[in-house]
Amino acid sequence: MRTKVPYVAILAIVLGLCGASWGQKKASNPNPANGAADVGMPLFRWTAGSTAMLHDVYVGKAPELGAADLVGPRQPLAMFYYAAGLEPGVVYYWRVDEIEKDGVTVIKGDVWTFMTQALTAYKPDPADGATVVSPTATLTWLAGKSAVQHHVYFSDNRDAVAQAAAGADKGLQDLAANTFAPGTLQEATTYYWRVDEIVGGAPTAGPVWTFTTWMTVDDFEGYTDDEGSRIYETWIDGLTNSTGSTVGYMTAPFAEQKIIHGGKQSMPLDYNNLAKPYYSETEQEFSPAQDWTAGGTDSLVLYIQGKGVDFDIQKAATTPVIDGKAEAVWANATILPVTRKIDGADTTGPLDASAQFRELYDDTYLYVFVDINDSSLRNDSSSAYLDDSVEVYVDGDNGKGQSPLTGNNRQYTFGWTATDIQGTNTQVTGISFAQVNTPTGWSIEIRMPWQSLLGGPAPVGKLIGVDCFYNDDDDGQDTRERQLVWHSTVGADWQIPASWGTALVAPAGPVGTDLVYVALQDSANQTAVVTNPDASLLKATQWVEWKIPLSSFTGVNVAKVKKLTIGVGDKANPVAGRTGKLYIDDISLVKP
Repeated sequence: MRTKVPYVAILAIVLGLCGASWGQKKASNPNPANGAADVGMPLFRWTAGSTAMLHDVYVGKAPELGAADLVGPRQPLAMFYYAAGLEPGVVYYWRVDEIEKDGVTVIKGDVWTFMTQALTAYKPDPADGATVVSPTATLTWLAGKSAVQHHVYFSDNRDAVAQAAAGADKGLQDLAANTFAPGTLQEATTYYWRVDEIVGGAPTAGPVWTFTTWMTVDDFEGYTDDEGSRIYETWIDGLTNSTGSTVGYMTAPFAEQKIIHGGKQSMPLDYNNLAKPYYSETEQEFSPAQDWTAGGTDSLVLYIQGKGVDFDIQKAATTPVIDGKAEAVWANATILPVTRKIDGADTTGPLDASAQFRELYDDTYLYVFVDINDSSLRNDSSSAYLDDSVEVYVDGDNGKGQSPLTGNNRQYTFGWTATDIQGTNTQVTGISFAQVNTPTGWSIEIRMPWQSLLGGPAPVGKLIGVDCFYNDDDDGQDTRERQLVWHSTVGADWQIPASWGTALVAPAGPVGTDLVYVALQDSANQTAVVTNPDASLLKATQWVEWKIPLSSFTGVNVAKVKKLTIGVGDKANPVAGRTGKLYIDDISLVKP
């Protein structure tokens, strides 16, 4: 058995028992949680900073908290009961400043916010006044204080709702049923609704809320896998327009059916700007031309989610020396944190267990460098993943497949002080590595031949899947305490390349910045392009709403729209870019 248990581990245990946050001097983990919308009790709790002795608690109704908002000075516990109480239906802000043991040094905290439970129904969804609403929306709200039932009113007539007219009366609902599905609504139409809360047998009237539905351009629900109604037969891609785009999947189902904004389908759009023409477009033509101003609409809306490159693997300027040390060549590599727990117990802080990794390449090898913080190092099991160990994952084709690992999907495990390589679907020929202990843990440097990883040369200009895990064993038993990752979201089954990150094996030289753009062409063939300036849109892991005023399409007659184009790159000034995937959903027109 080999162990390394420095005094920092003992200190971490003591701080943990005291409720302190290891390595974090600011107060953290607020309760009420930041953004909570249903707070009733005026009890405030938090995790104390690691060196705090006392706490100043501020509570107010504006984010700029000053001396007048200091309601709990020099509190000895990480808990405070606000005796003055909280008003219903109000947004509050609060902050905890940590006072160090010298009684003078103050660590200013973050400002957190919450909303108290209102007396009436509140926090409607769609929000009051919303104009970008699906015609098939389900309405939701939060229950008012002490409510036992809800009485719902809904109509396209404001007076009918305000007066609780019979035609707008949708009946009583149980307290837990704080949703109402009005069915398929008229497009580009304004609706009104209200929820009265039943308290003590009597109704408490709620406010009248309003929203306006959109006019659908394409919600992608009508496409099937049958010849003639496939998504790529309407949305023309690079196979026809000679750009770098591919719409849909190669096998059925051709539309995306898991990553959706609304309904059951969205459009997957692969783009590849590594080669000429250096931009990717998909386009839909309308026959006859469409009037996008009918019904008073004035803006185009589309929802976008990205699945772009997480980072570039740069070509090594010089050949790394495999000695476990980060020499100068590693300075140009992207540093990626391995800190998110997917299995086991929480850490007591970054020095308890955390890591960061970097990757470089040359024509022959992929290089990986991992720097680990670990306060207690262990190697006493026959299976490396049960001890302190680094796991390196490579999906050589970026196929993003499922379990089990086959083909060029590989997992390699390198244990602390171990001389062997373990893993799944490994090909270890030519792999070499070296590791050294550091003041806060250890580091490992790995050289992996491309021939072993994917059976060929470096895939320059192509995408590969990658990930890095760290297994942390503190007690020397045949179980690890936790598993930390860079990218994967899967705990129980780690053999899922679909959950790993994506890297571009970057060509030498500069790579352009890809941006998403929309172009409209009218029946007179006048065209205008609007570009979204946010490059991070291509990496957005949640749906992003892009709202474009129709007036932005200068020179185009938006009452006679003939073609809609969605692209990635810069068609006017094309330069080599990257490759990736977008999802598009719920393209619509909305009123002001």
